[in-house]
Amino acid sequence: MTDTATKDNDDKMMPVWLDDSHIDPAWIREKTQLPCQQCTVQDISNDTRKGERVRDGATLKLTVELESQTEPMTLIIKQVPAKGRPLSQQLGLAREAFFYNQLAPEISAQHGDTIIPKIWYAHGDMATGAKVVIMEDLSNTAVDSGILFGPGNPNNWKRDLPTLTSKAFGPHQKVPSAARVAHVTFCELAQVHATFWCRQDLLTSGDTNHQQWMRGHAWLQGQGKDSWQASQGLLTTFWNNYLEREQKATNSENNPLLLQWDPTVRAAVEKALHGISWEAQLQRLHVDGRWCVVHGDCWPGNFMWMLPNNDNNQQDKLQLLDWEMVGVGSGPQDLGQYVLSNMDPAERRACEKDLIQAYYQELLRCGVTNVDWDYCWSEYKLGGIERWLWFLIYFCGQDSPMLIQWAQFFHNQMAEFMKDHNITADDIVQPRP
Repeated sequence: MTDTATKDNDDKMMPVWLDDSHIDPAWIREKTQLPCQQCTVQDISNDTRKGERVRDGATLKLTVELESQTEPMTLIIKQVPAKGRPLSQQLGLAREAFFYNQLAPEISAQHGDTIIPKIWYAHGDMATGAKVVIMEDLSNTAVDSGILFGPGNPNNWKRDLPTLTSKAFGPHQKVPSAARVAHVTFCELAQVHATFWCRQDLLTSGDTNHQQWMRGHAWLQGQGKDSWQASQGLLTTFWNNYLEREQKATNSENNPLLLQWDPTVRAAVEKALHGISWEAQLQRLHVDGRWCVVHGDCWPGNFMWMLPNNDNNQQDKLQLLDWEMVGVGSGPQDLGQYVLSNMDPAERRACEKDLIQAYYQELLRCGVTNVDWDYCWSEYKLGGIERWLWFLIYFCGQDSPMLIQWAQFFHNQMAEFMKDHNITADDIVQPRP
């Protein structure tokens, strides 16, 4: 297919606008099979955005008037605007649509339709970066579970958490603890991981089965060395940026562009960068090892905690969103990334073994056989640290005081985690992209 033909195809698959406040109801009817009569739209991608046209928004709320229904339906459109497609193409963000079309139905079929939100339509193009997903609106039935982890995480620094939780749960509902939220999350992730645990059919070729859009798909099979080296090579550039800034600084203390380093974390960063090796990557992640489909951007802000129904008898559940980084890799690594991203160290210490044990038991319940406790516990610890080393170096390389503040928070999380688990630079191989 030519570039022009690809672009023309994307144009047909993306929302058709009547004006800045309305999407063509015929397009909605065609893509969702809903009997839509009229559709109005609101840009909710950034409430503080000024002077930008609605059609440039990345997240839209649709109000859909349906035949024979007096109450309108609300839906969410998540899309990549035209100006964002080059970055989307570079990062492969269109893979989220492929996940919803090809893998999510299997999860729903095996574990019920409450883990993944209802998707009415999804289109993605890895070649152009185009993506559009129409999904159910969870704003009245769920809350971003990240708000339940307290003010520590940078994403919560500017949020009014008491107001958000009070609005969500009201005066009579118990607000779940971070430990409870993590427990439910890990059990649901175990169900996702178990669905695709070492599934060799995911690696076969063919128009319907070949999952080349997944992160790590080629690496798992010993292919794509150039893309892997490019990903790791970014870190060398970021770290050199940081070192240059560090060398030029006359006073490192309280410098907004420098970290205050824990020696163990600093040594781990340096060991990881020197240890970057394609051969080590192949030794860790290969087709005969223990791998599965992983979320890849696993932190509480990407998962929605379902609020109790009026009868208050609803089980604790989440819906797992934002699959832009979905790929094949280490399941327990997802858990380490999650815990390090948000959980207060004191709370983590009190519950982490129980959390990983719940995950492990859920894998066994779902029929996974080639897994053991030692693997889950080790990969949770080392996988989480090596994954966060990638992010930490990335944040360090930015000339932004805000991102350095973020880096300091995650550095401190890692320092406490490494100390608690006696992890040193000797245990580190390399960052995990």
